[in-house]
Amino acid sequence: METVQKIRTTIARHNKEKSLSITMRKTLPYWFLMPGLVLFFIFFVLPFLFSLYLSFHEWNMIKDSPEFVGIQNYQTIFNSDVYWKSVKNTGLFVLFTVPLSLVIGLGLALLIESLSKGKVFYRMIFFLPVVSSIAIMGIVWSLMYNPQVGAVNVILRKLGIEGMNWLNDPKVALVSLAIVSVWNSFGYNVILFISGLKGIDKSLYESAALDGANKRQIFSHVTLPMLSPVTFFVFVMSVIASFQVFTTIQVMTKGGPNNTTNVLVYNIYQEAFQFFNMGTATASATVLFIVVVVLTIFQLVVGKKFVHYQ
Repeated sequence: METVQKIRTTIARHNKEKSLSITMRKTLPYWFLMPGLVLFFIFFVLPFLFSLYLSFHEWNMIKDSPEFVGIQNYQTIFNSDVYWKSVKNTGLFVLFTVPLSLVIGLGLALLIESLSKGKVFYRMIFFLPVVSSIAIMGIVWSLMYNPQVGAVNVILRKLGIEGMNWLNDPKVALVSLAIVSVWNSFGYNVILFISGLKGIDKSLYESAALDGANKRQIFSHVTLPMLSPVTFFVFVMSVIASFQVFTTIQVMTKGGPNNTTNVLVYNIYQEAFQFFNMGTATASATVLFIVVVVLTIFQLVVGKKFVHYQ
């Protein structure tokens, strides 16, 4: 009996240790993730919750405590002409920058991959704007856009074209900033598209060529469908980045002239740190967050119909 009891005890201990070992293996990844999750909670989740709380309060950062005003802040921004102008400007900015950065990124990626030499050099050259300080580049572009001595107008005059006051003309100021944004971001898209091109099975091109397909048909029916996951990712990230543009506006125009380059994020900055209206600023930020989330979900749903995985 004692022997049987010892065997049972040993089996029970073994099962307990085995169960403990399985539990530890299952929970071990979460312990490694814990530092990052804690930082994410402190620096992202808590500020977002506090921002949502402030959107229903009036607070100028000087008062001892925020004063509850309900949905008044949301009513204020929706009745503001400046806010709706910033919404319009943001929409135009997105419509200009996203397609252009996609087309330029894909075109340059195809061009670089078609070269026999110098691929690494061109990748580095086109990626340099991405890692450059946008604040410094904003100053450089402001000098280039100078109506009297800027490089852009100097080149145009040599071509017999009258230059413009690029950053102070309401008709072209937003387009001028959009060009800078595209210049700053297309290099990232180039690298992503090159990675996507390298991941396409070469046998697909060989099969298409054997079937008599020309270059245009191969591009339309092989390259583009196989690049759809990368294209979709670039599109979603470009839309989100365009909605969040700030530094270019802050450095080059400060929302002017006459709010023609005032976008949503810069409007939030003005409300919070120039006018000290934290309530309306956080209300506008909350609306922007909801819009971006809805657009992203919509893109993900629609993207399933057009994205093809190998």
